[in-house]
Amino acid sequence: MDKYTIYIICKSEEIFESKKKELSKFNKLISFFYWIPAVFLQIHETNPDLLSKLNTRYNTKEQKRIGHLGCISAHRNALLSIINNNTINNIILEEDATIENDLPEPPNDTCYLGGWIVPPQVSKIGKVKINLLDKKEGLNEIIYDEFKVLTTHSLFIKNTEDSLNILKSLLVDKTKNIDIHYSDNQLIKYYYYPCVFNQARSISDIDKKYNKSDILTINYGL
Repeated sequence: MDKYTIYIICKSEEIFESKKKELSKFNKLISFFYWIPAVFLQIHETNPDLLSKLNTRYNTKEQKRIGHLGCISAHRNALLSIINNNTINNIILEEDATIENDLPEPPNDTCYLGGWIVPPQVSKIGKVKINLLDKKEGLNEIIYDEFKVLTTHSLFIKNTEDSLNILKSLLVDKTKNIDIHYSDNQLIKYYYYPCVFNQARSISDIDKKYNKSDILTINYGL
């Protein structure tokens, strides 16, 4: 039986062990866990152009931009680890990902295992309701002209080829917030239903305040 390799992005080994324990009831489906340390960047004299690496709105605060760059760096490290370890059926989890439904057997393609389904235009979020009446259990295609998935707290990367393709897209001089980058470039073609992971209620390391992701990611916000 195919098994998962799980890469957990988090601040400490203590949190890593806690996340492993949370998933221990699914150990028969998991071959190995890897800790990917979270990345916290700072501006100093050797990297004066750091903030120019992220394409955001002009009024985005400096600390928030640095936080998003750290998130991108951690995901790059996770993707590189998949390639270096030559693993298949990989799950990349962020620290605030929490298991919502049973872990299924590995899907046949790279997909979101949770997230927030929104209209293609960010300006219409909260104004246009997405109703996916034809969704089914398992893999569902993302019709990017009709909707997209935000957040990157739980990603399934089928193989090293997919990991390399995504990593290459992130090795650019300037990028957007990582979930916007994924959706703008249509890097993932499917979402898994029902969602496997939600985002837990927590204080964002980027915003330093509670966000609403724990509500927005329930059943993809549908």
